[in-house]
Amino acid sequence: MEDTDSLKKYDYLDSIEGFYPADGVKKLSLWARLKSLAPGILICGTVALAATFIARHYDAPVMLLSLLLGMVFNFMSQEHPTREGVQFTSQTILRTGVALIGARIMLSDFVALGGGILTLVIVAMIIVIVLGIVWAKLLKLDVEEGVLIGGATAICGASAALALSTVMPKSKTLEHNTLIAVVGITAMGTISMVLYPVIIGFLGLDDHQAGIMIGGTIHDVSQVVGAGYSVSEEAGDTAILVKLIRVFMLVPVLLLFAFAFRNHKSRKASGKFAFPMFLIGFVIFVIINSLQVMPAAVMDILKVASKALLVMSITAVGMKTSLKTMFALGWKPLFLILAETVTIAVFYFAVIESGIL
Repeated sequence: MEDTDSLKKYDYLDSIEGFYPADGVKKLSLWARLKSLAPGILICGTVALAATFIARHYDAPVMLLSLLLGMVFNFMSQEHPTREGVQFTSQTILRTGVALIGARIMLSDFVALGGGILTLVIVAMIIVIVLGIVWAKLLKLDVEEGVLIGGATAICGASAALALSTVMPKSKTLEHNTLIAVVGITAMGTISMVLYPVIIGFLGLDDHQAGIMIGGTIHDVSQVVGAGYSVSEEAGDTAILVKLIRVFMLVPVLLLFAFAFRNHKSRKASGKFAFPMFLIGFVIFVIINSLQVMPAAVMDILKVASKALLVMSITAVGMKTSLKTMFALGWKPLFLILAETVTIAVFYFAVIESGIL
């Protein structure tokens, strides 16, 4: 697709911290920054409270309701007074909520997953990235588009696409292909977040298996949170553990790609990779919880805060979701994203059903 004006309206790239900082933008004072963020954060909190109220009275999954109600208010992510706060909620508040999930998880939970999960994550990642390149060639798309979409599907969604683009050589099409990967993968992950709990129920997977399936196949962390906790708390916790293993794999993959492109004629990388610092926070809270060095009452508060922040952030993700924008990508990238998504899902389901894990 030659004309990408409609894609450029998509705000995901506008304020990803550490990837594409806007040149010449003046830093605001703390007070001015808070004033600019407050309207968007408040609207996310209000919609999240409404979703929580409905969920409690009708015994419905709060994460799914938050997402759907958020999508109703999609215009809030476009309007100037609330746009910055919605963006902040969908990213920074989400990361904070994920870090606080560590307060309910112990190191023994990671150990309980076993080496089989790590092997599964690595094998699935290799298969999906390689197939992304192969299918991109068959569809006559840029190979870098196949790499970006494959990496985003295999690792951690839009964040992986952005991170991979920072170590890939600059080209005339890199920014365009990154934008396509980010928009398409984000929208597809949102669809998966809605559909997977239903599909998992139909397949008859137990909570542990559901967590492995969701954490191993859905793209972004926020979408894994939404889908996992829509099934059950156990499924959500397992999904987060598996997902964070995938996120940790981003670092060695980036190093491999940087090494692979070291002799490329365009040696200059496209940007600077920002390490996902919320992972460090998550690990710290896991260690604190495992050592039981903090009062139980404090840990309980952190668990409640984590859930509240996650419901808010899922609401913001819904507000930012535009399926109309996804369909502006053209059929070839959409087919590639769908094929990759189905491949990783079928692979995980086949392994789970085989009884290997």
